[in-house]
Amino acid sequence: MTETKTTRTRKPKSAPKADLIALAAEPVADVTTVEQAAEAAPVLEPTVSTTLKIEKSEPFAFSLRDQGETIRQAVRETVVTSAQGALEVNDKIIQALNDQGHAALDLWRATIDSSRQPGAFNVQSGAARQAFETVSAQWKDVAETTARWMTKSVEPLQSALLRQTR
Repeated sequence: MTETKTTRTRKPKSAPKADLIALAAEPVADVTTVEQAAEAAPVLEPTVSTTLKIEKSEPFAFSLRDQGETIRQAVRETVVTSAQGALEVNDKIIQALNDQGHAALDLWRATIDSSRQPGAFNVQSGAARQAFETVSAQWKDVAETTARWMTKSVEPLQSALLRQTR
């Protein structure tokens, strides 16, 4: 069995691409003609039914405007509350990291200062336990502060949305 090979020929492109640089350099004369044609459109006068529809929709428009302002105010309050919460959490994390560093140094000092080996083990285990308890309490405080931050950040938006549904 012999296979016949077919050769692929390139098909000519459907349309030549426009030269973008040449198009950008063309004068702007065509644009002015379009503007002149647009100015010739007739202006329609409002009818009585259109005026009545506008008058009926005004309270609705004012209501939407008030709701929009309420949402904007809620978003502003959310941003401020979120920024304050982020700063508070950041301060607590920095304080926790500083305290962890000091606790580690205290642990090594207590271990090095102890002259006897059994005493060194007791001192090291006591200092390690104290450092662990301190660090655990601080990270628990950071977690509680973060949860409080998230809750307070969402409250203004929730209250604004609940006011709108009433």
